[in-house]
Amino acid sequence: MFNFYEDSTPLATTVSLSETGELIETAAPPPIPDLCHKCGRCCKSATTFHQHEKVTALAAEGDFEAQEFLRVFKPYPSIEAARAVVPEQVEQVLEVANRRDDMDAEKVTFYYCDHVTPEGLCGIYETRPRCCKDAPSHGWAAMPPGCGFDGWQFLDRERQKRMIRDLKSQAHILAAASLDGVTHPTRHDVSLEALEKSIDEKIKPWKRFGAEFW
Repeated sequence: MFNFYEDSTPLATTVSLSETGELIETAAPPPIPDLCHKCGRCCKSATTFHQHEKVTALAAEGDFEAQEFLRVFKPYPSIEAARAVVPEQVEQVLEVANRRDDMDAEKVTFYYCDHVTPEGLCGIYETRPRCCKDAPSHGWAAMPPGCGFDGWQFLDRERQKRMIRDLKSQAHILAAASLDGVTHPTRHDVSLEALEKSIDEKIKPWKRFGAEFW
């Protein structure tokens, strides 16, 4: 499942909290290794978090990523048509859609790329869209079952969970050390409420994956 131009996408950068209450973003982790099995299933079962009408509207409004996506991917006429080609991925995506409040499983559009070669390779590799270059964009992206990136996605999920837990722990430590329970222990111009809001904004992309319980 490609999640380009989704409202909030988990970031690749690492976010930490300094002793002075500042949120620090450090460089992204090393590039994802080439773990692709070259099966072509993700190319034959692409979908987005937006309904097809929204994607076409974005393209008409000049959204470059939407235009690039529709330049390469063609919509299946129905979910059943996609299921006939990639049944296991269609079922997985529909399960994800059923768990999300912002998606309607009955209105999910699946797309296929007609540039996939019989060997499962990309026929336009050098000019493929960014969503293809970035896939999987994070550990929760719905890649086909048995995808070569399964292990990497597990490690990425654990990395991001650890980062969120560290942020929360650091915030609790600062709150416990506060002299008045209202301001930062050493920077009285920083309120704990403001700090909490800034942290909450940073972890917002992960909330749909259960970050509030990490």
